[in-house]
Amino acid sequence: MPAHPRIPNPQEGKLQLFAYDLRELGEGKVSVTWIAGHDETTVSKAALYAALSGTRLPKRETVSTLLRWWAGDPASEDPELDDFYLEPIWSWITRLPRWHEGRQLADQWRTRYQRLARDVIGERGFRPRAARVDIAVPPEQQRFIAELKDLIGRTGLEDELWLLFGSFCSRVERYLSGESIPTDETCLKLTDRLASVLPDLDFLDQGRRLILAAEVARAARVRDRRIARGGRTA
Repeated sequence: MPAHPRIPNPQEGKLQLFAYDLRELGEGKVSVTWIAGHDETTVSKAALYAALSGTRLPKRETVSTLLRWWAGDPASEDPELDDFYLEPIWSWITRLPRWHEGRQLADQWRTRYQRLARDVIGERGFRPRAARVDIAVPPEQQRFIAELKDLIGRTGLEDELWLLFGSFCSRVERYLSGESIPTDETCLKLTDRLASVLPDLDFLDQGRRLILAAEVARAARVRDRRIARGGRTA
């Protein structure tokens, strides 16, 4: 891998645009060589440079490593919080103080990468959409809904969700009705809103609990759809 790979053309595709913008993000910040040589870095310098070339989809670990130094702020992270996290690759984001601007920027980049990965993988191998089936809200999702309702009830604003969640309100209503299940990132946003009203709420612990409950609920829906289509149950 050359020390200075060709600058990708953002007009050539999604991968190239992502790589181009990622390079722009790192302009004037610590170098790839410095990041690769840091004691905490587990990704090779070649992989880090490859992520900036736009030739292939980089791994999550690679993108996360660059973003930690270019979008985040390792000096502001709280190293004592590691045990609370479910996904070590991105845990550094939540180690940042809740008020830190790098936290929001990193979340935006993580979401952008997740969408890119979904699009690229989808383009590689198109699969016909599975037949739509209607299923009841599984018990696991009902437990998630019950936990979220209980948290909202503690605020006293269950009848005025817009005061608690603002423009986020319509999405929360879909979660409570069982129409959809929030992502890990959204679970943390929900917890953040709740913690702003409930000062005794343990943000990290509650965020972890919601993420776990949402993951179980999603798996249950996949299971029940498979059963409804007459497929395997395991």
